[in-house]
Amino acid sequence: LNQTQQLTMNYRRNRPGTRSADLWNWDQEEIENMNGPFAVQEYIQELIRNSPADVQKICEAPKDVDVSVWQYEHLRQFILELNLLVVQLQGICTQNSCPKMKATEDWLYLCACHKTTQECSAIDYMIHTL
Repeated sequence: LNQTQQLTMNYRRNRPGTRSADLWNWDQEEIENMNGPFAVQEYIQELIRNSPADVQKICEAPKDVDVSVWQYEHLRQFILELNLLVVQLQGICTQNSCPKMKATEDWLYLCACHKTTQECSAIDYMIHTL
């Protein structure tokens, strides 16, 4: 291993310039061995990265983690991933292609982000809501 790879493994961080094939290139750590303010978040992210189809394991709180903290961190993770989806939609769903946030032809969402509720393009509605 070169020095950059060794630093990445020691600190479990992706460094600027890391090739996509080398991202998160470390072994999964057990929650009992993790510490710090982001331990639960990092553990959930590792579970998702290592086995995204194992929904049971991802959702089941470890015995040493408070259930409320576990649920809170899952909600935070959901919002993080939803933000990534909205970023990806920005090139597809524009103010011209999606001028209104609609569920059906009969249901129009009004944006409460403004002083008075008003129509927004779909992408603006999503950004304002997040």
